[in-house]
Amino acid sequence: MEPAENLAAQLMGLPTRQEYMQAASEMLAKLFPGLGVGWASLDAQSGEVEVINYPDVPSVSREVFVRFYEEHPLIRGYMVHEQAEWDILRLSDLISDRALRETPVYREALRLAGVDRQFSIRLSVPGDAGLSAWALVRNGQDFSDAELELAASVQPVLRLLNMAYPRNMAYSRIDEVETQNDPDAFDLTAREQEILHLIGHGLTAVAIGHLLGVSPRTVAKHLEHAYTKLGCTNRVDALNRLRGIEAADHLQHV
Repeated sequence: MEPAENLAAQLMGLPTRQEYMQAASEMLAKLFPGLGVGWASLDAQSGEVEVINYPDVPSVSREVFVRFYEEHPLIRGYMVHEQAEWDILRLSDLISDRALRETPVYREALRLAGVDRQFSIRLSVPGDAGLSAWALVRNGQDFSDAELELAASVQPVLRLLNMAYPRNMAYSRIDEVETQNDPDAFDLTAREQEILHLIGHGLTAVAIGHLLGVSPRTVAKHLEHAYTKLGCTNRVDALNRLRGIEAADHLQHV
């Protein structure tokens, strides 16, 4: 099984975001052996910051991420680099070792963590909206071109999984987080519930098929069966039915 397919197969269906982040960290650490794996996300509009490290090696801390957000060579490089916006870059692609050691981010953060090699897998484009990315770190031995190619191959799946496990999510089961009505009462299968959950988070049939390892046509068939059971004909009405919002009640408030 290809690494991207294995990521999707192993990470989809975990009950909580916390478990997803832990499992994703462990899998990335195996794919890219080093000092550790870090996750950092900044929502520029709300100011919310999320930082996670695996294992406990502080590849990045909340304070460092916020303080050096616009000064980190990788983030600055991504903002101005002329290559495609989703390219994966190493620190060494952007700055020499000597120049890196003269930066505040190295002296006050990376050096203390024993880090001098890094690349990130971005799940959003840095800019006014903020940034979300996985960071892989090492000391001494740089990340190879082959490893960056591997990272590029799993990046699309990680972007989709990040949408499937949003930050404010406690559980992935659609009946535990999003609904007032019990999906079992409609005789929905586990796969139908899973697809409706992903639809509810904005994923397309093509994206869902990519995550679940099935064709978009199969996803459409599952949705068709779910719509029939729910007594509706589209995703909006289906999600409203599960959330306990009847069409008549909705129209009264329009």
